[in-house]
Amino acid sequence: MKRVLVIEDDVPLCWLLEKILQKKHEVVIMNNGMEAWSWLSDGNLPDLIISDLKMPSLDGIELLENLSTSGLFKNIPVIILSGYEDASKRKQCLDLGAFTYLVKPFEPQSFLAEVDRALLFQRQNVTVN
Repeated sequence: MKRVLVIEDDVPLCWLLEKILQKKHEVVIMNNGMEAWSWLSDGNLPDLIISDLKMPSLDGIELLENLSTSGLFKNIPVIILSGYEDASKRKQCLDLGAFTYLVKPFEPQSFLAEVDRALLFQRQNVTVN
């Protein structure tokens, strides 16, 4: 079972994401980027990170910057969730290494397809390295 780290400050959305993902994945929920970074720094390695863009303490952009400069975490695929369709933010996230940028609200089946695609990418990336 793959471990998915969800970083989201909206409690109802956390509940929904957990319900969508828990049938196939181990889900770890963190409510802000700093809490997630601390969890990662303690040696926890998820197979996928799903992160909100706008969060208190450490937002999605800052998290991506930290992940991209870390040798240990830079190959973990990251799906960014945003409440806004913003072409410049999308480009910035993708340039920082995000796997994809999804706008809320999202369709659960499309979301799950992106999760599966990211995990397949992660598995292939690990095999190559």
